[in-house]
Amino acid sequence: MYVIKNTANGRYYRKLGVETHQYVGIENATPFSKWKKAKQKADILHAAISPIGEQINFEVKQHKFYVLKNKHDKGYMNQVSWDAPKKEAKIFATEEDAKREAIDLATVMVRVGVELSFKVEEL
Repeated sequence: MYVIKNTANGRYYRKLGVETHQYVGIENATPFSKWKKAKQKADILHAAISPIGEQINFEVKQHKFYVLKNKHDKGYMNQVSWDAPKKEAKIFATEEDAKREAIDLATVMVRVGVELSFKVEEL
């Protein structure tokens, strides 16, 4: 997966809407599956900011993201929806974050009598 890094502040691009975005930590960055698509977006961001005199550059960086997969090979989305297609699943910036979430979820659910388990998978 690829992310767009704002070199001026070390933060990462996050898409909020069609024309809105913000710069966030890696855990909330918008991942791109292809380098070319991320590079095109980075070029668009640079072209939009350059005319106003800002000296901000964007670089495309490769980063490993992780998802939690259940026994049916579906992704974890949130506490309401345990099954989600891989593209819609909640992503984690580190393997440790994903493992911590899996343990926390299993612990909470076992208290209410629901047994579940997830495996961590790299995107």
